Amino acid sequence: MSVPRVFARVVGIVSLVVLALLGLGVAMYCVDALVSLGSIRPDRLLHLPSVRQHVGRFLDQIAAPGATAGLALLCGLAAMLLGILLLIGVLGRRNQRLAILEQDHQTGVIAARRRPLGDMARALAEPAPGATSVKRPKLSLSRRGAHGTLTINATRTRTTDPRELAATVQGAVEPITEPFGLRSRVRVRLADPGNRAQ
Repeated sequence: MSVPRVFARVVGIVSLVVLALLGLGVAMYCVDALVSLGSIRPDRLLHLPSVRQHVGRFLDQIAAPGATAGLALLCGLAAMLLGILLLIGVLGRRNQRLAILEQDHQTGVIAARRRPLGDMARALAEPAPGATSVKRPKLSLSRRGAHGTLTINATRTRTTDPRELAATVQGAVEPITEPFGLRSRVRVRLADPGNRAQ
């Protein structure tokens, strides 16, 4: 996931929290009109009169030439950069790599997404004799999507030969790896004692 997209998600979460707190403050003001809240009223909790004095003093310093004005200028530029980063994260296109099956300039492109392709490979590999479990395969594709590597993690019983199981799993996923031009890589490890063989 790209940095702008992560930043956009973090800003979205923080905005929701701030909006929830603002709604809570408004609700407390409404309750204070019926029942006096005393010192727990939002403006008294936040010391808004003193905050107003500090903000007014800061704004006066910004208006006058000096170090505070320069710092405010740098903060303004940083805020602009963060805003541009946020726009890129929200409006930027998310490039999703696809595994290309066929590509022709006249008929178009026939491709598949990585997750469904991995699920199909897992369904083909799970019935392999001697395999106790098969995790969801990881599919790494090239930028054009014409080639890639399908990594399958399988567990075996104690009586199963790991090389034989790896060859069996590779043969089982050939209906997917061959048409899409993928290279299969099978990793076999010994299963935990609690797992049962299929």
